[in-house]
Amino acid sequence: SFLGTVVYQAQAQFFLFENPLVGKRAPEFSTPTLSASEKSLSQFRDGHKAIIFFWATWCPHCRTQLKELHKMQQQLQEDDIKIVLVDLGESAKVVSSYMKKNKIDMEVFLDKQQSVAEEYGIVGVPTFYFVDQEGVIKAVEHDIPSNYKEILNS
Repeated sequence: SFLGTVVYQAQAQFFLFENPLVGKRAPEFSTPTLSASEKSLSQFRDGHKAIIFFWATWCPHCRTQLKELHKMQQQLQEDDIKIVLVDLGESAKVVSSYMKKNKIDMEVFLDKQQSVAEEYGIVGVPTFYFVDQEGVIKAVEHDIPSNYKEILNS
């Protein structure tokens, strides 16, 4: 069908283009977090490499990826990589209860108005932004690649 072809071409095209933010500084943002009234990316990152993870509790693939990140937390800390969780559009109550229920003790930035997602051009979740020490975005992925260290060091 014609429509199917157009949609397929659009999807194929979407995946062929590199995210326009790759090679640029990660846009600065400041939102409420689960533990504080307000925190900024640069405060949280504090000159470290970072993986910015855009997600939502209702997204099954996000939940799987969050569990992976949680398992990797110790290793990422040892590698001096900060994990920046950015929840899209949900209340602190919803996110907090999800984190408690799943025994995940990590800071979460709450992008209630999805203005951060807009600035980062998020098309769908989960989306990972890999940010080097200088704050430059090295790659954008939809799951955690096994070579994330090489990406962050490239």
